[in-house]
Amino acid sequence: MPLSGAIGAGGIAGGLLTIFGGGLLSPSVPPVTQPVVDTGDVFSAWPGDESGALDEAAPPVCTWANGSATYESNMCSAFALSRLSSSVSARAIDRALRCAAEAETDCVLSPEIGVALPAAFLYDEDAGVRMLVAPRMLSHESGVARVRVYDPAGGAGRVLELNKSVYVEYLPGGSRAPVSEVLNGSDAYCVQMLRAVFVEDCWANLD
Repeated sequence: MPLSGAIGAGGIAGGLLTIFGGGLLSPSVPPVTQPVVDTGDVFSAWPGDESGALDEAAPPVCTWANGSATYESNMCSAFALSRLSSSVSARAIDRALRCAAEAETDCVLSPEIGVALPAAFLYDEDAGVRMLVAPRMLSHESGVARVRVYDPAGGAGRVLELNKSVYVEYLPGGSRAPVSEVLNGSDAYCVQMLRAVFVEDCWANLD
C-alpha cells in the first residue's frame, strides 16, 4: 500500500476498510464475506504459477481491497499455520513483491495477492519484504493518527483514525517461532488494516 499525503501524523494507501465506518460503501450496504481463495487452497491461480514458478512476463493479479468485502479462510487456525513450509512463504513474498512494485506500495495484504494466510507484507529497505503471519495485538499504549487511505486501483480515498504504533506477536514468514515487536507509522497502519479485512472469527481462532 503506497503512502499518500500526510494528514496529521501521516498517510497510507491501500485497501479501504469497512471496519472503520463503512469503507467506500453506504452504511446501508454491508460488505460481503467471501473466501480469500474459493478453492480452499493457500494460493489463488496466477498465470504460470501452477508449480510456484511465476510467469514473469504476465502481469501480477493484484486484487486491491476496496471496502466491499471482508475475508474468511481455512488457514485461520494454529494447526494450519503449523503445517506451512518455507516454500509457501517464499512464494507469497514473491507475489507481494510484484504487486508492491506495480502499485508503488510498501504494504500489501494477503487477500490482495490471492494468499489465504492472514498475513501482512511490509517493505523494509534493509530486509526487503517482511511477511508477518497472524499478527496478534498485545497490550500497548499509543496515540491516534488521522490517516488517508486510498485504493491503488484508483478508488476514492477517505480519512481513518488508526493507532500510531502497535505491539504485535506474529510468525515471521518461513518460521514457526513467534516474535514480538512494536511497529510504528505505516507498518502499524498496515497490520491494523490486515486485522480489519479478515472476519472476526479468524482472529478469534488465532489470538
